[in-house]
Amino acid sequence: MNIELNICRICGYFEEDYFPWGEDGKTSSFDICICCNVEFGYEDINLDSIRKFRTSWISSDKFLSNSKYANFLRNIPKEFL
Repeated sequence: MNIELNICRICGYFEEDYFPWGEDGKTSSFDICICCNVEFGYEDINLDSIRKFRTSWISSDKFLSNSKYANFLRNIPKEFL
């Protein structure tokens, strides 16, 4: 199993049994991330939108309310930074 398939491209949230972009990494679920509220397959479709949404996420009150969210960012695969 490729662990990077279980990670939100925006915030780095990880859930072991969940695949926001499918087990193939190409088929979006169109679900909403429970951490940053991104819609998989819409707001994280390309690198520009990923960076734009991440900028918005890291300036949000929720992100700033708990240091665990900053730690999640370390999970983001390099190709999505």
